[in-house]
Amino acid sequence: MSDRLIVLAHGIGDAKPDFYKEWEEVIAGNHDLENVTVKGLWWEDLLQKVAEKYDVVSGTLAEIVAMCGFPDLEKWVGNDSWKQFKDYMMDVLVYAGLPDMWLMIQDECALKLDALRRDSSGREVFEEADTILVGHSLGAAMLPHLVWREYAFTGTIPYRGMILLASPLGFESPNPGICKDFLQRMGEIFGGDRGSTLARFGRAWNKVGDRRLRFISNENDIVCSDVKYKIPGTGQLVDLIPLRQGFNPAEIGVLNAEHEGCVEFISFGARNPAKIGANHDVLTYLKQNSFNEALRAML
Repeated sequence: MSDRLIVLAHGIGDAKPDFYKEWEEVIAGNHDLENVTVKGLWWEDLLQKVAEKYDVVSGTLAEIVAMCGFPDLEKWVGNDSWKQFKDYMMDVLVYAGLPDMWLMIQDECALKLDALRRDSSGREVFEEADTILVGHSLGAAMLPHLVWREYAFTGTIPYRGMILLASPLGFESPNPGICKDFLQRMGEIFGGDRGSTLARFGRAWNKVGDRRLRFISNENDIVCSDVKYKIPGTGQLVDLIPLRQGFNPAEIGVLNAEHEGCVEFISFGARNPAKIGANHDVLTYLKQNSFNEALRAML
């Protein structure tokens, strides 16, 4: 029997049920996985249900979409990059903004996560205390919600550790009355504002141990960083999305104070609108020293 279970959660992007195998191959290049089992929390089916149910651009969240600056973004980036980012942002807005969708996805993902710790007969093979959660992109916002709901129910965080790559957890809704953001959803569970929610989240992980929570963000990644990109032909640096995607300095300070060193910024790629996809690529994140050091500490 393996000593550890690593559960990988993807973001948007037409992930297949066996998506985790490519991730595992990269991880195995830097870690001894002899006594480690790697599984994927595949939830693309749930995101697809959302996409089929809601036309966000003309629906409930149309006002929020207009605030995202999409017309300029579409004009400045290539077709592939635009489609990828639009798909991502639509999922973010529906997941966080529409409570029925948030609850549906959360409930289903909780069941999927529990099933990954069991064999085909339903017998528990891996304890939560031996389980390390790794999420990327929207998966790195969904996992904290799962953990926080479990903490609210049991009073403890049962997992061994959690690494969040390119997490949009710091996204701040421009109109909270229409569209909730990720931290609002967490705050609703215990009450409190963004700062107090993050402080409580960090303190809860302290009970698990040191170096058990890590946010790793590429400073050039538009999904998790408020980066300015150079506009082709002008050389002008522009924030393509007039919303805050990442934690602000005060929130980073709160997290690092409560769980020492849990927020880390790295740098790869280029500040170019055509590089949106490359700057967000999960396999590149998995090859970074910061990820490997974080995982090694948890294994």
